[in-house]
This record gives sequence, C-alpha cells and structure tokens, in this order.
Amino acid sequence: MTRFDVIVIGAGPVGSYTAYQLADRGFSVCILEQKRTAGQDVICAGVVSKAAFKRYDLPTTSILSRISSVSFVSPLGRRLEYEPDEIFSYVIDRKDFDGKLLRLARKFGAKVGLRHQVHRITESNNTYTVHTDRKKCRARAVVIATGVQADLAQQAGLSRPQKFLYGAQIEMPYPCKRTHVEIHLGQNFTPGSFGWVIPSHSGHARIGTIISRRGKTYLKKLLTDRLDISAKNLDAMKIKRIACGPVKRSVRGNVLSVGEAAGQIKTTTGGGIFYGLLCSEIAVDKLVKTLKKGKNLQDYEITWRSALISELDIGIRLRKIAEQLSDDDIENLFTFVKKNRFWVELLVPRIDFDYHSNVIFFCIKSFGALLKLPNTE
Repeated sequence: MTRFDVIVIGAGPVGSYTAYQLADRGFSVCILEQKRTAGQDVICAGVVSKAAFKRYDLPTTSILSRISSVSFVSPLGRRLEYEPDEIFSYVIDRKDFDGKLLRLARKFGAKVGLRHQVHRITESNNTYTVHTDRKKCRARAVVIATGVQADLAQQAGLSRPQKFLYGAQIEMPYPCKRTHVEIHLGQNFTPGSFGWVIPSHSGHARIGTIISRRGKTYLKKLLTDRLDISAKNLDAMKIKRIACGPVKRSVRGNVLSVGEAAGQIKTTTGGGIFYGLLCSEIAVDKLVKTLKKGKNLQDYEITWRSALISELDIGIRLRKIAEQLSDDDIENLFTFVKKNRFWVELLVPRIDFDYHSNVIFFCIKSFGALLKLPNTE
C-alpha cells in the first residue's frame, strides 16, 4: 500500500494547485482523479481575472480572449458600458488550463493517478486510508477538492453544500467582439440573475445563465427571445449544479475540503477559481504547520471564513434582492445610472473583479430608496 504525506482527491485547478504547493514544500503528495484527463467535460464560463493570473502565476498559454469591456443589457435592450483603461480578465480553455496545473504538480514531484474513483476514506491511528476502485493509498492528511460532488466529503464527516445554483451554457458560432463581454438582465430569461455572452475561440462564444431553477429552460429563452438563435442549435447545451454558499464544516481531523467542495465560490457569479486558489493557499499553510509541528488543522476553517465570509454573504443577499425585482425596476436602475453620471464616477473606483462586497454595498445603499429595499443602511 502506497503511503504519502497528503492525498489530494480531484485534479481540477484547486486540487492540482494544492498538490503543487505541497510538493514544492517537500511533502510526498498523490493526486487521485476519476476522469481520464484533467479538465475533461468541464462546464465553465472560464473568465479569470488578470489579478489572479498575476498572483498565482497561472498558465497564460490557456488564454483564449482578453477582456477589456463589458455591456450590461436591460430587459428592453438598453446598454450600460463599462470600459476601463486596460484588460481586466481573461477567457481560458479549461481543459488546457487544468492540464497545465496538473503537469505543474507532477513536475514538482506529485504522483498522479487518473481514472481512480475514490469510494471512501477511513482512519486508524492518525493515518487515513483512501479506497479507490483500483487501489488503496495511505496518508497523514487528505484534501478533498472534488467540486460540487461533495458526497465523499460528507462521508468523511464534513458538510456538503446546502444551496445550489444551476449554470447552463452552450458554446457555439456567434458574432461577437473578442475583447467584449455582454451581461443580459431580464426576468423573462434570467429571473433573479443574469445571462452572458463571452467570446471564446475565433468566431465562437459561450452563452449561458446561472439561476436557481430550470437552467436549460431559461437558457433557451435567452437564446431564442433575446439573441434570436434557432432552437435547432441547442443540442450541445450543458448544465452544471453550482454550490451557493459555504458549507458548515470543511475540516475534521486531518481531512479538509477546499474549493467548490467547501462552497468557496463567488455567490454573485458562481465563479470558483479565484476563491478556490485563495483557500488553497490557506489550506497549504495550515497543512504545513500541522504536518511539521502538529498544529490543529481546525484553524483552516477559521482563517478562510474570515477571508471570505463578507463576500459570500453579500452575494447571497444580492441574489435575494434580485429575485424581487421586476423588469420595470431594472429599467428604472438603467435610467438612474444613465442620468446620473456622477454616480458612475463614484462607483467605478469600487469595482474589483474578485471582491464584490464594496461595490454591492454601495449599490444597495444608492438604490435602496428607489427600489424600496429594507435594511439598506
């Protein structure tokens, strides 16, 4: 039976990045992944901030498009433009992106086992045995980075996400500017949420929605009612369940969950890469102290929640507000912004692609009276 310091379950970006960091610090690490290749059949809008690429030294060869402007489109088709002075995010090829991070982990010494379905984790004498359909491995600690499929985390005594959103997306030929993203609002096709048109490779776009129910139904409405795309082109539509909010418990003993398995995602947009990598750094720091000095790994829970709880909570609050808005309310917001350019000048400095609480609090306070929102202070 093979023994390691740490076994990481899941070879997505967060799992591979965690394994890479631990291997770089001299620990013996194994990654177990149920798929044949990293990034296989991933459903993701694939928009990652420029700041994330710089902070985590992410693989730039996976970049398909560089985004420098956004249009917000109202139910009646009116537009608000956001055009900063520079590129602020990238659209990535997830299969290439995930594969490069997995190769990075392997380069620094992590062992990789593909097509290994993990069934359970057992503990004896402070050692964890990970049981797969092909072998058993033992380790001093286990990291669960399996995404929203968190049954394994629950079996290991951790919590699983309780609330979910449903992201539906199709990638298809569509005329759009390579540097521009469209965000579509309207209760007819994105109730309480939004849809997107994101440029991918040449002449193609990712078109999708993220809502609390009936994801495919509303994506079809977005495509046919707003974008005038025939329903016969919708065969390639895919849907994904996305955690919306943090789990109650993300660590027990020397087993922890990270990334979407722990609900570490942007509750505003459903994006999980940046927050997952941030919490991966926290997890690695705590694991190093635990494995070298015998520190309690419970501090992982406290630290990542302190870093993200305000961001996660405000996103959930925003979604509750958005569910109550009518199309007339949305049009009134567009009218207010178009007439009050001074407000935009106050808003823009608060915009941060990865941290949304500052700009959301500002908007809630600004629009509280207009929308008759409770507790706007």
